[in-house]
Parts: sequence; structure tokens; C-alpha cells
Amino acid sequence: MTTAVLAVLLGGLGAGTAHADTNTGLYVDNLAANCSDTGPGSPAEPFCQIQPAAQAAAPGDIVHIAENNTVYAPVTISSKGTADAPIRFFATAGTGTDVKVAGGQTTGITFSGAQYVDMAGINASAGATTALAFADSQHITYRVATVGTGLRTAATIPAITVDGSSSGIALTRDLVTLSGGPVFASAAGAQDVTLSDDRITGTVRGGITAVGTTGIHLAGDTISTVCGNAISLTGGSSGSVENTLVMPDTNTTCSDTGTPAEITVDAASAAQITEDYNAVNPLSTGTDYDWAGTAYATSQALRTGTGQGVHDLDQTDLTLPVTEWLTEHSPLIDSGDVNAPGELSTDYYGKPRVNDPLVADTGTGDSSYDRGAMEFQDPFTVSGIAMSPAAYVGVATTFTAKVNNPWSDPLDGASYAFDFGDGTTTTSSTGSATHTYTQDSGNGYVQTAVTVDRADGTQLGTSGFITFGVTQPPGPDAGLACPQDPSEPRTTTCTFTATGYYRMTSDRITFGDGSAAVAVTGSDGYTTHTYATAGTYTVTQHITDSDGRTATATTEATVGPSYVVTSPKRILDTRHGTGAPQRPVGPGGVVRLKVLGAGGIPTSGVTAVTMNVTDADATASSYVTAYPDGTGRPTASNLNFTAGRVNPNLVTVRVGSDGYVDLYNAHGDVDLIADVQGYFTNVPRTGAHLGGLSPLTVPQRILDTRHGPGALGKVAPGSTTTVALPSIGSPTVAAVLDITATGGTASGVVTVYCGSRPSTSNLNYRAGQSVSNLVVTPVCSRTIEIYNTGGHVNLIADLQSLYTTGGGPFVPTSPTRFLDTRNGTGAPAEPLGPSGSLTVKVAGVNGVPANAGAVLVNLTGVAPTTATHLTAYGDGSLPNVSNENLAAGETRPVLAVLPVGADGCIRVYNAQGTVNVVADLEGYYG
Repeated sequence: MTTAVLAVLLGGLGAGTAHADTNTGLYVDNLAANCSDTGPGSPAEPFCQIQPAAQAAAPGDIVHIAENNTVYAPVTISSKGTADAPIRFFATAGTGTDVKVAGGQTTGITFSGAQYVDMAGINASAGATTALAFADSQHITYRVATVGTGLRTAATIPAITVDGSSSGIALTRDLVTLSGGPVFASAAGAQDVTLSDDRITGTVRGGITAVGTTGIHLAGDTISTVCGNAISLTGGSSGSVENTLVMPDTNTTCSDTGTPAEITVDAASAAQITEDYNAVNPLSTGTDYDWAGTAYATSQALRTGTGQGVHDLDQTDLTLPVTEWLTEHSPLIDSGDVNAPGELSTDYYGKPRVNDPLVADTGTGDSSYDRGAMEFQDPFTVSGIAMSPAAYVGVATTFTAKVNNPWSDPLDGASYAFDFGDGTTTTSSTGSATHTYTQDSGNGYVQTAVTVDRADGTQLGTSGFITFGVTQPPGPDAGLACPQDPSEPRTTTCTFTATGYYRMTSDRITFGDGSAAVAVTGSDGYTTHTYATAGTYTVTQHITDSDGRTATATTEATVGPSYVVTSPKRILDTRHGTGAPQRPVGPGGVVRLKVLGAGGIPTSGVTAVTMNVTDADATASSYVTAYPDGTGRPTASNLNFTAGRVNPNLVTVRVGSDGYVDLYNAHGDVDLIADVQGYFTNVPRTGAHLGGLSPLTVPQRILDTRHGPGALGKVAPGSTTTVALPSIGSPTVAAVLDITATGGTASGVVTVYCGSRPSTSNLNYRAGQSVSNLVVTPVCSRTIEIYNTGGHVNLIADLQSLYTTGGGPFVPTSPTRFLDTRNGTGAPAEPLGPSGSLTVKVAGVNGVPANAGAVLVNLTGVAPTTATHLTAYGDGSLPNVSNENLAAGETRPVLAVLPVGADGCIRVYNAQGTVNVVADLEGYYG
């Protein structure tokens, strides 16, 4: 029992209140450095043990015994007080929680020849013998203590004994636990023995026995034994048993046979014992009563047979509890006898007797007494505390008590005492109080508690609390995101948030292009801005709240033209005079090709065009460079070829201000063919053919007729293969694929399309050749068609990206060579070896922003020593795809859309032999 509870119980009993001004205090503290058993027993020099204090105590003295973590030696009390000046032994605060007197093989506390002694809070124990003994002692009260002997004590040795020469012994509010034998035994000749509001529980083998005891009274006890025999009154004993709860110990199994009754009164005692207002719940193998030698299985049977137990309850009432703890509506509540001999005005815990308004009154008097040692108390509780707003430094927070009041207690005149956990308290009559914290709690917490007191000052129910942290007021916090919708090229829609405890007084957004700042309002919303040119801009949001605090958020806005996929149209063929004079392009020659207004391309609003450019009938090895008309020719190339071969490559090139693009041929004569695939526009529009790029994190092979996925076996001449595409959420406008033809039995061409098949081609192949080209094709219901003319051939399709209605914009750049292993640009000046890989930084260099999603690259393999393929990708594991297939000694480019890895790099892998690698940047995607 805690010191606080003990203090309440001691203060509430009023024992020895006489001589309060004259009594002498003696002190015992076995841990005090200057304790002495020969000393004066003063606070400055206390006794070390209880025995010398007991010997020194005179009538009216109080012996204060310190609660320490060590035990005190056994003691024999022979002190003699008087009725007006008893000698008192009380526990007082020390280094522990209680006073322990342990006897081991010796009785812990013995009263021998003692008179008028009041002992409270002094626990007694022994290992193999009686723990507490009364011998030839009169008028002794032993209360608010714990007694135990241990389970190894012999079954015949009681924990507490009263001999036949003792009288006026009162055991009240005690806990007896762990007893191998009977809990209590009084011998013949003992008189006036009272056990009231005691708890006998926790693996005890026997209960209370009295033989030939005159005036033994049990009132309001709770007795739980392992094998029955809770009460046994024999040998002509007289007295009463009332308001007592008897039940089995459900935590331990009884191994005995012939289990005795819970309450036994022999024939010599039956006429002198009153038994009523008890509750008996025996073991399933036991019985309730043994009265004058006759067993009675129920209280009804006892009433019928003896007239005793008229108000007893038993196991036939299924609501009778099997534990000592009461719950609302228990039949034990308000059903006791207020006039039971020896009954106390308070319960085991010192709690007052209360009348439960939710239970019918079936006891005597005001029916405020419950059966057993515990009185069911008013369940009023402060179930919690509501607070609003959260606790911020400098901000008033209102705390409101949340009460649970099942008994509907009147709260008029009640007061609510708030402790705010920072050393500040206040009292409220409304249940609410407001407090402002002046500093935060750091990494710790603050606890606010509230206690409710009645108008008379007594506490109502239990206290409530709430634990929380005190922080600075949140915010201000700014949030900003500025994507581009493909339907609005060069226009970003910025969604913003501005949150915090205080009201925002200013919220301005600047777009990073020198335009005026825009003021916005509200905690969230959006604003749009159209840029004059494509690019990546830093957008900044500045907010200020009414407390003068500021915050800033920045984000990158990438804007540019959106892609419009078209059905392929041939806009250049120098063999037939389409788009240019009917003659080959000579060495150093330039074809000035009009693209605006040609092949379905609008006459304005076009920033770049995507074409499949093919060489034919070349007289020498050469290369072609595509660039905007009216600008300087870059050093990068778009198409590399050798004499006598036909090679296509997809090209994305910016359109000159006059609507033309230029195609430059370096060496020899060559015919050039250009099939337009689509274009990039900065004109807003809606429709299924306007999209932005959604790059795949990992390229995906969606067709391989050699061994899957998709159709198996070489495709026949004139055949069409349908390929399904994966879904990535937003509607798909176009697909970006690497198409490879390999192992053809004759030369042929491949056309990729959806809907009506165009007359153009995407890939030209020769018998036995492995050749690849990038294709951008319209998508119909998430499928595309691949048409083959020529011989039987295996087809491979590797999906690189998708153009969708939710994709990112394209920002074209001036062609820039960022990798050339021939001269050490971007990598060591050495060919890439077999199974070799290059990692090349692309984000944050050459005008590509750090947050770019993908780059458009013209990738060229130069003169491999053996047939091989190149795979370019972002990061992660090497994907099972290829971007370019090369024969030994061949130099060929391929356009590639490559996702940027998390580290801002791309990777290039070579399968066989050694090969030089060249890469030219054409633009990037946001």
C-alpha cells in the first residue's frame, strides 16, 4: 500500500487522538546513518530496529517507523497503553514504499502481554511459521497492513493466531496473502475478536477459524481460498458473519478431495452465531454451508433448514462475481447490513460508503453498504481533456474537461482545478480554462491535469489528464508545383499552398522569366503563366503571415511545345523531285526543305518536326546533318551511311523561322528521302493527337518473334503484326519504339502505323542484316501495327516511351556532342569493350536541367570489330532491349529517347567486340 493511501487511512481512523499535545514521538529508521538501538529514538538519532522503540514506548507515544527497502527484525510488542492514551506504531515515509517485518523461521510480529496498542501500516511475514501472533494481549488494533507466511508453510500453521488469553483484538483493512495454512486461528478462551473489511486472497490454503471464541465478528471481508473452508466457527464460538464475500481462488487448482464447505458452524456454535447478508460462491466441487453438521448447497436451503442467511446470495445468482472487484449493477452493491457488528464506516481502501443510484437498495438502513471489502465508488471520472487549438507558444489554448458521469452527479458548485504542467494552475467553475504557454517543450512533453471537487471540497471521481508537446505556431509553409498540360504548350499551371497558424498577409509568385510577380490568395489554389520560349524556369513563391514570419518555396517549371502525331507523309524524295529538285545531293550540298504547310504540318506554330530520313544510292560513305534553316550548321550528325546501302534514321529537328529545315550531305552523291512522323507545336489545342512524353523508367520489350513476347516465328512478306501496348494511366497518343529487323531472307522495308497503312517506311533491311530504327507512331486503342514487305524476317519491338495527354513537354536544344569515345569527349578516349558500359552525365550540363525526365539523343555506333548491339538506359539493371544493331565495321546512328537516371546520368552498354560510341544531344523532356 502506498504512503499516500496509508496516510489517508491513518488520518481517517482517529486512533489515539487523545493526548495529541502531550505524547512523545519515537523514531525508527534502519537505514539512517546515525541510528542506534541504545539512542534516544529521536528524528536526529532514531532507533535502528522496532524492538527498542517498543520497549521504550509509554502510554500516548507514537512510534514512527520509516518505510525502507530493507526489512526490520522480528519484534515482540509488550507495550501497555491505556484506553485514553494508546501506544501507536505507524509507518512513515522513508526510502521505500512500506514497512516490512520479516521473521523467517520466527514470527514477524508478536503481541505478548500488550494492552491498548494501535499498529498501522506495519507488514508482517514469516517463512515457515506464524507471521502475526497475539498472546495474552488486550485491546490491540492491527490495521492497514499485509500479512503472509509463504506457500511452504505447513498446512497446520496459521498466518495469524490469537491465543485463549487475548481479547479485544481487531484486524481491519488488512491483506492476507500467500498462506500455506489457515489465514487466521483463534483459540478457545479468546474474546471479542473482530475482522472487518479485510482481503484474504492470493493463493491461500485456508480461511478464518475460531474455536471456542466468544464474540468473534466478521464484517465486510472478502475471502478467496484455494480449497474452500473460508470460515470455520466451532467449539462453542459465538458472534456473527455478515456482509462477507466468499469465493474460490480461480488462479490455482485445488488438488484436495472432500473439499470442505465455505462456511462451517458446528452444532456447539450454531445457536450463538448470526450469519446473514453474505455472498457465497464455492468451488464447483464444494458446497456453500455446513451448519450444525448438515451440508447446505445453497442459501435457500440454509434458510429453509436453519433460518440463517435470510439475505444471503449464492452461486445460483449467475451475476454473482467470481472476482473481488465490483462492477456496476453487481448484486453485492447496496445490499449489505449497515448494522453488522464490527463493520466500518469506510471500506478496505478507506473509501466512504456510497449509495449507487443505478442499483436497487436491498440492504438495511440507507443501503449504502456493499458486501465484501470494497465499496463500489461513484464511477465519475474525468475521462480526458479536450484542447483547442493545439499548444503553441504565445497562443491561448482552451482546455475543457471531458467527464464520464454515469450517476448523473449534480455538478452545481463543483470546481475544476487545472494544472497546466508548467508550474501554472487555475481553478474554474465551468470545466474550461485557458492558458498561454511561454516556451516550447523541446523534445519533451507537457501534461495538463484536471481534478473535480464537490462544493464541500471533496474530490469527485478520478483526475484526468492530457499529454502533448508545446511548439512554435506552425508555418508559414509554402508549397508549389508547376507542371505543363500538353494541351497548353509553354504554359504552366502552378498549384500552390500557403498554410500556417496565422493569417497570410502576402502571397506572391514569380515565374523566373522576368515577368511581374503575381499575387494569389487563399490557403491553396492555382495560377497559370505562359512563357515566351521553351525551357526550364525557377518559379518562386514568397509568403508572409500576420505575425511577420516569411517562407519561400521554389520549383522548376519545364515548358515547351507539345507533340502532335501525324500519319506518316513523304515530304522529300530527291529521286522523284518531291520537296527538292530531282537529283542527288552532291558533296557539301544542302537540301533546303520546306516543312511548314507540307505533309499535314500546319503553316505556323510549329517549333520542331520529326522525320524519318533515309539515304539511297550513295556513292560514298558520308553523313547527313539536319538543322534549322537560317542558322549555323552544327558539328553533330543525324544520319551516317556507306556507299550502296539504304539506311533510315529518325530525326527531330527545329524548324527555321522561315518554315524550312536544311539537310547537309558531307561526301559523295546521295538521294535523300524524308517522311514526316509528327511535329511539336506551341499552339494550344485540345484533341487526342496532342501529348507530352511519359518515359518508361525501364524500356520494355513488347515483341520478339524469335522467342517472345508476342507472335513467334519470322513474319511473312506482306504480313501485318498487331502489338498491344501497356497502359500507364493517361490516354496514350503515340508510342516511341526501337524497331529491329533481323535474319531476313531478302531485302525489305518495315512500316509501323495504326489505322490506315501509309505508303512510307520506317526501316529498310537487307537479307541477313540486323538493323534498328527509332519509330514514333500513332496509337489506336493501345495497339500498333507492323507491316513487312520483302522476305521472311524476325521483328523486335522495344518500347522506350509513350506520348500521353499527361506527359511532359519537349525542349529542343542546339545539337551538342556530349560523348565521343574517339577523342575522349564525355568518356575515356578508347573504344567500349565487350559487355562494357559507359555512364555519362546529362542532367545539369549542356542546358539540361537537373530534374529532366528524359533526353533526346542521336546515338551512333562507329566501326565495331564484330556484330553487336548497343543498349542505352537510365539506371537500374540492364534491360533486355537494344537501341542499335550494328554489323562489323558499320557506322550507323539511331535516335533514342532515354530516361535520366536518379543520378542524372544515362548508361550505354555494348554487347560484343569493341566499338566507339558517339552521342549528340537534341533536346530534353520535362
